[in-house]
Amino acid sequence: MKKIDGKWAVFCCILLLAAAICGCGAKETVQEKGVAVDMQALQKSMLAADTTLPEMKVATSDDEQAELNFTAFSDFDYDRVQSYFYAYAADGGSQEVAVVELKEAGDAAVLMNTMQDHLEDRRGALTAYAPDQLPLVDHAVIKQKGQLVAMIISEKSGLIQQAFEAE
Repeated sequence: MKKIDGKWAVFCCILLLAAAICGCGAKETVQEKGVAVDMQALQKSMLAADTTLPEMKVATSDDEQAELNFTAFSDFDYDRVQSYFYAYAADGGSQEVAVVELKEAGDAAVLMNTMQDHLEDRRGALTAYAPDQLPLVDHAVIKQKGQLVAMIISEKSGLIQQAFEAE
């Protein structure tokens, strides 16, 4: 009887371990499943979230000068970018909203570092010509969600971030 109880206990432990391993598996994101991101819808949603934004000019990966326009906010290797949009204040203000869809989510840290460098450059420029705009840059948000990375410089960056996360 003890031999059967011991085998039964080992069998139960193995089943519990197998269930735990299966339950802890990695969850697939929308991007990992290969579902395309609707960047136009994301752009529209994010820009509409902050009604205090000034008129914004928008550059996208669909533009003729897409790679050149991308360098306005990042020196990341453009060959590793799937798509992007970059909205910036038409009046030269500090407000910016950018989202980059990467080909590989593993590249996010490098892209985020280049965006942080962009923020430092903006700080330097604003110190000279528009110091009243510095608080916007100081409270900028850089956020990753799967293969998407967003940079938000806005008075209502939290609302824009919520729109980013909702999409």
